[in-house]
Amino acid sequence: MSNILYLIFFAIFVAVVVVLRFTRTMTGRRRVVTILVVYVVLLHGALAAARRDAWPFVTHGVFFERADERRPFSNVRFVAVDRSGQEHRIDPRSWSPIHDRTLEVWWLIEFDRLNPGEQQRAMAFLLDRAEDARSRRPPLVSVLAAPYWYSVESPPPPSNVPYVAFRAYLVTRTPIQKLTSGSESRQLLAEFRR
Repeated sequence: MSNILYLIFFAIFVAVVVVLRFTRTMTGRRRVVTILVVYVVLLHGALAAARRDAWPFVTHGVFFERADERRPFSNVRFVAVDRSGQEHRIDPRSWSPIHDRTLEVWWLIEFDRLNPGEQQRAMAFLLDRAEDARSRRPPLVSVLAAPYWYSVESPPPPSNVPYVAFRAYLVTRTPIQKLTSGSESRQLLAEFRR
C-alpha cells in the first residue's frame, strides 16, 4: 500500500510540474510555483514527522538521530598482518570498485550466513586483494582521483613486508572518550592465515 501512496505523491508532483510547463500567463505561473513549493514543503514535513522516505522526497534519516557524544557506535575494521605479526590498516582502494564502508555492511549482514568454507574463501580473497594492492604502486589516476565522498582520510602507507593474515575486528567507540583519551575497544570477529 505504501508504494502506491508514494507513487501517488510523485504523480501529483509530476502533474503540477506539467501544469507549470503549459501555463502561459505570469500570474498563473506564479500560482502554480507557489502550489508546487507548498506541496513539496508539506510533503517533506509529513514524511519527516512519519520518519518515512518516498523517493524522490527523501527525508535523510541520518538527521533523525539525536547527537549524543556518550552513545557508542561500532564499525568493522579490516587489517592485514605481516610475517612479524604487525597489523597494518588496509588501503580502502584495495576493494575497488567498492569502498570499505560497503564491504563493512556486507560483512555485518552476510558473512555469518556463509558456511565455514565460504568464510575462509572470502577472507582469502580479501587477503589476496590487500596483498595485491600492497605490492604494486597505485596508478596515477587513483592518486589524482577525488577521495571517497564519505571519508577524507588519506590511505595508510603500504607495508614493505608481505601480508600473511587477514583479520576483521568490530571496533566500538564513544565519541567523547575517543576525543579525550583516544580509547576504543576491539573484538576479533574473524581471522584467516595462510
